[in-house]
Amino acid sequence: GDVYKRQEYMGVVDSVFEFEKNRDEPLRYNRDLVVTTIQAMKRIQEIKERREKAFWDNRMKVAKEKNIKILSHELQRNVDLISEPQVKEQILNKKKEKQEKEEMERHKAMAVEGKTKKNTANKVSKKLQSAMDLD
Repeated sequence: GDVYKRQEYMGVVDSVFEFEKNRDEPLRYNRDLVVTTIQAMKRIQEIKERREKAFWDNRMKVAKEKNIKILSHELQRNVDLISEPQVKEQILNKKKEKQEKEEMERHKAMAVEGKTKKNTANKVSKKLQSAMDLD
């Protein structure tokens, strides 16, 4: 009732409104309608479960990566507690690679910072030089 009036007022044509319009009217029993409704309900449930599973998988993938990162950090921090020589060596190598990578990034950042300081100094000196030439 009200939904249909709202639909007419707003000028909206939507299948949901059509469905709601007929919702409160009693229908005569129709076996085909019942069968198709039950099949649709099953299909909707399957889709819902599939979407929930995909959502859960995505959450768990991120959580797994985070967990691996935390465990790796923990192993690197407590490498002296590991008794297996092969595992200990592997973790030490990873730790060494990580430190080298961080050092390279630090050097790059310092080089970029040094270049910007040099560029700024060069610009200032050029401006001073041009100001002196004007005098």
